[in-house]
Amino acid sequence: MKPKAASSLLLLLVLALPAPAAKKDTQVLLEEVQRLAAAVEQLTVQVAELAKRSAIADEKLGAVARNQADLAQSKESFTLGMQFFKEELNGLKDAVTRLSDRLLAMPAAPPAEGQPPVGTLPGGAAEPAASPAALAQDPSTVYYAAYSDYIKENFDLAIEGFRQFIRSFPDSGLADNSLYWIGECYYAKKKFPEAISTFNELLAKYKEGDKVPAATLKKGYALIELGRQAEGIAILKELISRFPLSEEASLAGQKIKEFSE
Repeated sequence: MKPKAASSLLLLLVLALPAPAAKKDTQVLLEEVQRLAAAVEQLTVQVAELAKRSAIADEKLGAVARNQADLAQSKESFTLGMQFFKEELNGLKDAVTRLSDRLLAMPAAPPAEGQPPVGTLPGGAAEPAASPAALAQDPSTVYYAAYSDYIKENFDLAIEGFRQFIRSFPDSGLADNSLYWIGECYYAKKKFPEAISTFNELLAKYKEGDKVPAATLKKGYALIELGRQAEGIAILKELISRFPLSEEASLAGQKIKEFSE
């Protein structure tokens, strides 16, 4: 009720009272009117403040809804970046190991008089030198050249580069990574059946590899892109069950939520 309306109503009540009672209670009633009017005014201010807060909240919710897809994409890009960062660290470790091996294979200083030369086998035969062909083909060079093509979106070149790596270094710790990035290339080209086939190959050959969560995630995405929503969501739920603390599980949960809203 507005302050003026409250005052008018109470004034009518005062006038309706007998004269002695009106005279006696007029001051009390007027004080009550003032108290009620102040309370109504305070409530009006509070209502206006709540309406303002509600409008701000609606605006924030709208901004979150508009940016939800961008946030999910940014998170996925961050995950891919972290995967490559881990691979690069592993590559650096391998490079340090190879450098150490080459330093050990270098000719040492001439031995002191009476001592056999370093690298001499018993009986005076020299140790065989490392094959120049083996030193010429550097696994990390082949791998990162292919990844560079992937970054530049030269997906066909990247696929061939990663396949060359797998053919040349099938026992390398980066063989499963190469297979994963082949799948990513097909996914980027929207060749989802080829991507699924590649991720299935990785999941079959490298069941304990560190690319299993990422390959499972993108397999689920690819199935959804093909319209096989139920299969894709089932794969994503399996990922969450097997790797609940992984970044891929978080992305899978977001994707499932999109279809449950």
